[in-house]
Amino acid sequence: MSRLFITARHLGRIAAGLATKARSAVEDATTDAAPRSAEPAAAPPASATPSAQPAAAAPANGPPRHRRYLSDRAGSTETYLQAARDYVAAKPEGEHAWLYCKPYERGPGNAAFYTEMYQVLNLLRAMDIPFRGRVLEVGSGPGWVSEILVALGFELHGLEPSADMIAIARERVAAAIAHWHLADPPPYEFHCQTLEANSLPSESFDAIVFHAALHHVIDEDAGLAQCFRLLRPGGVLGVCEGAWEPGNRLLEAALDEEMARFGTLENPFTREYLDWLLARHGFTDVRRYHAINALVPEDRGSATIESLAEAPARGSNTLTAVKPGGSTPTTRDHSARTAAAIRVLKVERQPGTNEVRARVRLENNGETTWLAEPAATGWVSVAVRTEPLGGAGARELQRHRLPGRVQPGEVIELDLWLVLPDDHRRATWHVDLVNEGLYWFSTRGTTTVPIAFPDDAG
Repeated sequence: MSRLFITARHLGRIAAGLATKARSAVEDATTDAAPRSAEPAAAPPASATPSAQPAAAAPANGPPRHRRYLSDRAGSTETYLQAARDYVAAKPEGEHAWLYCKPYERGPGNAAFYTEMYQVLNLLRAMDIPFRGRVLEVGSGPGWVSEILVALGFELHGLEPSADMIAIARERVAAAIAHWHLADPPPYEFHCQTLEANSLPSESFDAIVFHAALHHVIDEDAGLAQCFRLLRPGGVLGVCEGAWEPGNRLLEAALDEEMARFGTLENPFTREYLDWLLARHGFTDVRRYHAINALVPEDRGSATIESLAEAPARGSNTLTAVKPGGSTPTTRDHSARTAAAIRVLKVERQPGTNEVRARVRLENNGETTWLAEPAATGWVSVAVRTEPLGGAGARELQRHRLPGRVQPGEVIELDLWLVLPDDHRRATWHVDLVNEGLYWFSTRGTTTVPIAFPDDAG
């Protein structure tokens, strides 16, 4: 919700700054690749990077001592809810326009815009939501994240207790659809309800998104129980906000100031308590992330991941978690049949260069869902390599990530941007897929497709 603007910056930057000062020696961050060690060239320069440290296990004998900032203070649920409902009306007249332009700002350096956009886009990429998946955005506020979700093709449901906020969000999403000329936009709907008492159908969502919103949930037990109920088996929960570190008076003063001004609940979680809650309610595969929100100068190429993070994992609650189950195996399941039908549709060479754009068609004709988000193993990329596989002098061009998960029977088209070596004519090149860290698709029965590169006409 829009009332999170000040809070989100404090939760992210203050917690990140203190975590950076407190960190000791950092383990070398390494990533396991698939048959080769390099990550695909198509990976974006800024990303939410999995933490080298696993999420804490839930304490066996109950919650940890420190839970939420206001855990030891009594508060009225109805008072907090009414403040959320009245938030728009309570804002000074001159601040209403901001609800329509968030996350854009005109301050020096536009820092909040970059932080907000990176956080949202990185989180969505890490969640690896199926294309055209059904997404619940909790605390949708004025709808700026909603705009992004609809433009990306997801069926959106926004959950928001403020009718005024919903009116703004509807206006913004409709305007975004018109602005982007979306001929076939996905359906979207907003629900004026709280998470804890929502009436949405069980197991109806592929993903639930909390961007700087979880700390507004009043009853965390009821809220996370609802999340587990609403997700389909195999569905993913994504959270992006700062963590409460007991004794961080700078952060706590900012929270108190926001609550005094608007009456809204500003009640972040400790990392340990949120991990405990997720385990208590049945979530698995909890992954925490370092938020790296920048292009990294070449001369800092040897820096550790944590040192580059604007919000290091140990000072934030930026994570994904999965509801176990699901009838469709994924590419992490070694025994399930993974296969593809590959076609090269078009190959174009940029005049005067060795740069080529190749458009390929990929059909998932196996029984596994192809995962797209980088992990230690089990995610799929597209490769152009020489034949025979593993032969003397075997070579490979840049690998490319998939745009998202690909379900069995689904067909996608993808552009591969390649830079050819000067002696590329000496080899025969084929398009293949890689189940990273596990196997090439061609070793499991998929037929590779030859690709011919046009001569340089420049």
